[in-house]
Amino acid sequence: MANSLLMPTGEYKPCRVTECFLDKDGEIEVSRNNGVSMFRLKGIGRSIWLMLDGKHTINDIINRLCRELSSTDVETIQKGVISVLDRLVAKKVIIANWHPLYKLQLNQELMIDE
Repeated sequence: MANSLLMPTGEYKPCRVTECFLDKDGEIEVSRNNGVSMFRLKGIGRSIWLMLDGKHTINDIINRLCRELSSTDVETIQKGVISVLDRLVAKKVIIANWHPLYKLQLNQELMIDE
């Protein structure tokens, strides 16, 4: 976690820049916009993905998961959430800290990638 782009702030509002194309039997399949990279999320990863709407802070996500899992081990949940978010940022399927003006920038970057 020492190399995390998201720590120490829990106030970041991560947001998906791509959507899942399959949500079945508690598992989500996600593809980058170019369709080259695909992966699956289930369990906590799926729960996190569903909250990545640019409205929930990282702290919101951690607190909600603690409630859903009836866990008081906030540190372990935090490490798990940060780990998942770091991997999603690396795969370029989420923006770590969403801002509405990023939409224009994102559209421009997607056009360059194509």
